[in-house]
Amino acid sequence: MLQPMIVTPKILDRRSNTKRNRFPKLSLNYSVTFQLEKGEFHADATEISHDELRIICLAGDIPLLVPRTAHHRPSEKIVHTAILQLEKDFAIKAKLQVLNCRRYSQQGFNIAFRIVELYENQLEELEDFLITAIRRNVPTASMFS
Repeated sequence: MLQPMIVTPKILDRRSNTKRNRFPKLSLNYSVTFQLEKGEFHADATEISHDELRIICLAGDIPLLVPRTAHHRPSEKIVHTAILQLEKDFAIKAKLQVLNCRRYSQQGFNIAFRIVELYENQLEELEDFLITAIRRNVPTASMFS
C-alpha cells in the first residue's frame, strides 16, 4: 500500500542534499510554449519537479516534439527551448530534453522532459515556487492517475 508523503521541515531545508525528496513531482496544471523551428507550439503540462516535467500531447502533434527517428535511435537527444507559464506572473525559460513518450489513450501521449538548462539563474525561483506549492499541499503526482 502506498504511504502518503508527509512534508517535514527536513524536506523543506535548502541545505539538504536530497533534492529528490525535497521536490517530488507535483500535480500542477500550467501551460508550456515550445519555441520550435516551425513556430510556437502550446501544450498543457500536468506535473513538475525540480528537474523534470510532463505534458499531455495529442497523437497528431507528437512529431513536432518527438521526431519519428527518435523512436528508432534511443541515443538521439532531443532538446527544445520552452517557456513554462507556472502562474500568471511567473514564467521560466528552459531547455528541455525528451526523456520518454508514452501513449495513455487512443488520442493522447504523456511526454516526460528533463530540465537540462534554466536561464537567468531561475533554478532558485523554481525551487522557491515548488516549496510554496508543497506548503499549499499541492498533491504529488501519482503513477496511477
